[in-house]
Amino acid sequence: MKTNNLDDLFKKKKTSNTSFYLKITIIVFAMLVLFFIPFFISNWINADNNTYEIKTNGEQYEKGNFFKYQGKIYVFTLNDGMQELKNVDIATFKPFEPEDYFTQNIALDKNSVYFGNVIIPDLNPNKLKVIGNGYYTDGTNTYFYSPFSELDKNSSKYIFPYKKIENIKNLKALKDFELFAVDGENVYYKGEILKNADLNTLEIIDRNNEYFADKENVYYKSKLLPIKNSGKLKIVSSEQGDTFLYDEVNGYVFIGDYSFDKEKAPYKVIGNNGNTLYNLIFVAKDGIYYYDSEKKKQLKAGDNIFIGNIEEINPNIFTDDENIYYFSAYSVRSGSRKNHGELISRNTDIYYLDKKDGWEKIKDIREGSIGSIWKKENKYYYFNNLGIFHFTDNAIYEISDKETLNYLLTKADDETDDIRSEGLTAINTDYIEELIKNKKLIAVSGEKKTTITIEYETDVVDKIFKYSIRIFLVVYLIFIIFKKFRESRRLSDENKWFWWRVKI
Repeated sequence: MKTNNLDDLFKKKKTSNTSFYLKITIIVFAMLVLFFIPFFISNWINADNNTYEIKTNGEQYEKGNFFKYQGKIYVFTLNDGMQELKNVDIATFKPFEPEDYFTQNIALDKNSVYFGNVIIPDLNPNKLKVIGNGYYTDGTNTYFYSPFSELDKNSSKYIFPYKKIENIKNLKALKDFELFAVDGENVYYKGEILKNADLNTLEIIDRNNEYFADKENVYYKSKLLPIKNSGKLKIVSSEQGDTFLYDEVNGYVFIGDYSFDKEKAPYKVIGNNGNTLYNLIFVAKDGIYYYDSEKKKQLKAGDNIFIGNIEEINPNIFTDDENIYYFSAYSVRSGSRKNHGELISRNTDIYYLDKKDGWEKIKDIREGSIGSIWKKENKYYYFNNLGIFHFTDNAIYEISDKETLNYLLTKADDETDDIRSEGLTAINTDYIEELIKNKKLIAVSGEKKTTITIEYETDVVDKIFKYSIRIFLVVYLIFIIFKKFRESRRLSDENKWFWWRVKI
């Protein structure tokens, strides 16, 4: 009987390796599953930052962005949700003139002035006055505090910037110039001096109040740009792309205070207001250029393939002296282009369509807001102005039948409400999408010439690397523990065998 038990023991030992490696496999699989848990936890924490709870159940102070909740004071910010104010005297706490949007994130108590959730120690809350355009003073100290959040490069968070202004006398808000002030000697933008600015000829170039010019100088925010005012400065951008300052006279290009290589100027900008592209192209004699927003610099996409003069016939389609070209764009996300995974890249393609000769514009649809109808020989085409953001991915479609063509032509000028009142189908985004779906509009495929790709750093890569090391270390530790355990079991079994033999 003892011999049979011993044989069973050794049979188990023979199968122990298989069992051991099976256990290791299960553990590794479990570790891989656990690898994804931090992602879910992180998303859950970020989503649940008490903002909804405080907004719903807290007490809002007048019209400002301040809330009282469970004996604490919070300020709401668009980017970071509710932020707690520290060391507040709740009994005397109050927003500072909340009817003004410039002051919606400013508050006072008997001891302090708060810019958002930041205490400004050298401002007297009892003497604080509004100068205007975001400027404040207590008679001794003067600050600018922006009501518009900006990305802080150091923390990678959105903040409301503020700045103390030294040696100020008789500071006044500049009428019709948001975020500007003057003191009789200097012009200030967000608390910074615009060097050599001529107040009498100063004008705002863009809608975001970032580019300015006087009769001679050009500025990005408070920075003096290394060009002179040509009198023909304009803002250019694709519908979802970066914004550039473009000098039509000299062909200079700026994004922020970054300048494209002036030695290669003049640049011809293509794609302004386009919506089937992510990146504007800037054509110089020696090549096609673009701005990589991730690498923060001008890059060359390739040689200049165009012949002679380049002209846009709509924001997404352009010609040179001989040919017609168009833009196409797509994004790549983790898994596929169409899902909602993490963004990996955005791509803008330049396609050759056809020779320029023989193309004729027939009619705009809704003044060009929808698109336009073109003809080549006996075929008709729809040039799309809705763009990729309306899920009409292509720039050019062939109109497949006369019925569709006639309807587009006859109702091209009709407003949506007028068409609906007649009991007809409105020519809008939904209608165009339906035509594409039913193959009434057939996408035209040209020859790809150039691709511009912006690659994005993904958190997934970083996290995979970081957590892979951790998983490896954990698995290795478990392996060592199991190995030690098996060794101890083996020694135990050998001892049992030894004493069994001794007894015999």
